[in-house]
Amino acid sequence: MKRNIHFIKKIFCFSIILFFAFSLNIYADIRVELTLDRSSVLLIDTVVAKVTVTGKRKSSFPDIDGFSFFDVVNGGSSTRLEIINGTMSSSVEYTFYLTPLKPGEFLIGPARVRIKKKTYTSSSVKVTVLKEKNNKTESENRPLFLKSLISKNNLYVNQNTLYTLKLFRREQVSNISLEMPKVEGLAFEPLAEPKKYSTIINAKRYEVIELRYVLVPKKEGGYKIPGALMRMTSYEKNRRGKVFQDPFFNMSRGKPVYLSSNEIQLNVKLLPNLNRPDNFSGLAGRFEIKTTLAPTEVKANESATLTITVKGTGNVRQIPDLKLPDVKGLKLYQDKPQLNINKGESAILGEKIMKWAIVPEKGGEYKIPVMGLSFFDPEQERYRELETEPFILTAVEVFGEKGRKINSLTRDDDAGGEIEKKDKQEIARIGKDIFPVHTSADPIKGIKQQKFFNHIFIFFILAPPFICLLLFTGKKFFKHNNKNRLFIRAKNARKEFMKKVQTRDMPPGKIHGAAIDYLNTRFLLKGGLLTSAEIQDLLIDKGVSSNTASMFKKTIASMESIIFMGEKTDNTDLIRDELIRVIKSVDQETQ
Repeated sequence: MKRNIHFIKKIFCFSIILFFAFSLNIYADIRVELTLDRSSVLLIDTVVAKVTVTGKRKSSFPDIDGFSFFDVVNGGSSTRLEIINGTMSSSVEYTFYLTPLKPGEFLIGPARVRIKKKTYTSSSVKVTVLKEKNNKTESENRPLFLKSLISKNNLYVNQNTLYTLKLFRREQVSNISLEMPKVEGLAFEPLAEPKKYSTIINAKRYEVIELRYVLVPKKEGGYKIPGALMRMTSYEKNRRGKVFQDPFFNMSRGKPVYLSSNEIQLNVKLLPNLNRPDNFSGLAGRFEIKTTLAPTEVKANESATLTITVKGTGNVRQIPDLKLPDVKGLKLYQDKPQLNINKGESAILGEKIMKWAIVPEKGGEYKIPVMGLSFFDPEQERYRELETEPFILTAVEVFGEKGRKINSLTRDDDAGGEIEKKDKQEIARIGKDIFPVHTSADPIKGIKQQKFFNHIFIFFILAPPFICLLLFTGKKFFKHNNKNRLFIRAKNARKEFMKKVQTRDMPPGKIHGAAIDYLNTRFLLKGGLLTSAEIQDLLIDKGVSSNTASMFKKTIASMESIIFMGEKTDNTDLIRDELIRVIKSVDQETQ
């Protein structure tokens, strides 16, 4: 018992010492310091800026001048409390990642914070941003770099060429986003899914992500294609074990990185006027045409199908619709043309299928007209013309039971009149209606009918207001009932989430989908996919703490990296458990 009392006295004395230490800290000197990790950087580098407030563990968010020349990402804040030789010090540190928007010399700062209605200011710092050197060796020594390639630098208008982007990395990355170059007169269209492979550069192993696009110039001229911009979060390698190299366990160590690929020169010239066909429509590439007629022999007033297929590579969306000329004695019915696009590894393949139903009005042989198509072949640098095959459609007359020829769909009116007279029969009386026809009115029956119509009239007068009142009451009831139902579903959203993720070794896609369903149900959203940034903004708007919202965002971002970037991980269950914990916090904070 005496030992317990002695222990309690020690705790009490230690608490008194801490209390006085905190009290003295209130009057400690408060200083604000702004620092950069480098004073000279390249245009593609990221600068780490830190604002340190010493003497306090809390302050307002820093207001910093000079950030307009940079793309700024907030890296969060951290607090520190130290007791050294009986002296206590406290501080709060804010981290920012700055990516330059243009070369030059810039002044950053001062940084200002407010503490108890008093403003504290730091000094300013200078940073010099240099334009990226065109040094291939230096670029390829970086742990991350982006490279752009083009298959041909000299093109004709509408000629397709292959534009390739390659991301080389030796570091783990996630949250990759891409901004393609925007140049008036040039169009980019993505091809197949990204490729992933490994390569060796300067005795160093790189993982490569390759993206392919078809580039189509629409206007002549010389083009300077700027570099593509890629943004991502990079994670430094950790020596403490393989499990800690997973992005999920390195969230706090990730930093934003911006990469820019090299510029590309492109020359585009007009298609030649020499030997240009009259029916040329702007089609460029390599194409072929195929024609079929099935069947080639039909009965009069029955149909045959003419099919023309144009396929090839190039600007396939500009394959023109062919026009079948009218033929005397034939009825033509054209179907809607069908365009099929297939994106290969290095080109866009396409085919346009055009069909006509051809109906002969009478017997005989009919010649199907030949149709032509022209295109420009950039490889041979000349115009080429294609033609459909000639076909003969044979129509056989059809005779009736008595050997009389059945008339065509359109026939001479006089001949038709004669046949109609021959085949027309006299109208014959075959019976008599057994029900009597009443020719006089019954006065008693008339009175009864009048009362009946009066009742009907009164009903139609009174029914509309009654129906409106009934509908209004029903709408109110169902609306109120629907609100209650949605409210109950929102309260049970976490239970539904737990049911969906209760099994282990679930695919990341199902866990991600269950999390999105939880948010849509919990906060009565209209549904749809939410990005990790949108989720963080939504949670903060609903009253969730910034720490919980940030953890939710990072967890979703980790799953998106696994799902969309194909990253491999053995820690799906750990991510699921972290998501369950975060969702529990969300429910508690939004009660």
